[in-house]
Amino acid sequence: MALKDDLESNYSRIGTVLIERLYDSEDFLSLSGVESTDVMARHAGVNASSNVLDIGAGLGGPALHMVETLGCKVTAVDLVQTNVDQAQARAKARGLDSKASFHQADAQALPFTDGAFDVVFSQDAFCHVPDKQQVINEAARLARSGGKITFIDWVESGSMSAQMQQSVYSALAAENLATAAQYKGWLAQNGCAVTVEDDISSVFASRYQSAMERLRGMEDEISKQFSPRVFSIMVEKNAAIQDAFDSGDLGGVLIVADRP
Repeated sequence: MALKDDLESNYSRIGTVLIERLYDSEDFLSLSGVESTDVMARHAGVNASSNVLDIGAGLGGPALHMVETLGCKVTAVDLVQTNVDQAQARAKARGLDSKASFHQADAQALPFTDGAFDVVFSQDAFCHVPDKQQVINEAARLARSGGKITFIDWVESGSMSAQMQQSVYSALAAENLATAAQYKGWLAQNGCAVTVEDDISSVFASRYQSAMERLRGMEDEISKQFSPRVFSIMVEKNAAIQDAFDSGDLGGVLIVADRP
């Protein structure tokens, strides 16, 4: 319950507006951005006939982009109800709601039948799920035989000190982080064969550096709208993430796997 409260606080209506601005990407709460959506969709072979599940959809950026550019059907889920409401409203406003639907659900226990989707997709969201092995189990359960699982996630790529872990987890609204090796192991346990594993840590680090620069440029605006203390807290939390990137202890990975 505490983690859900943290997520709802981080991804409140005000919070999501700030994150969109920090990442300079409309509709996206994911650091990896629209370019990574395109890469993942291409690796997974998403096309107009694909039925896609997007886990941790945020404001709907990846789902709406895939529907607009590829014509596929996307069922998207997020734990935070306000994200779901905003994403559904954006889909309707752009005439995409016949192919993009958004639902509140827990990634650890999704309300869909086995093998219901051609592609199970997630962008920068598994980090928020406490039981990451279970979300991989769910992804494997929901991908059809011969389908694809593709995701990008924040991963622990070094040996974080206890103090760094505490700071990073708090900033990310996460209880823990997995490693790329753990994700591959959990996929293998479900019989899935990893076909793509790309270390995108440098992409994450570069984008986060840009986000920090934008944040510092928003000091007057945030201080006036909220308070100087709010701005100070935002800088402190985001600086902890930047420090972890700089030390090599925090990174990102893109994975694509075949479902047998």
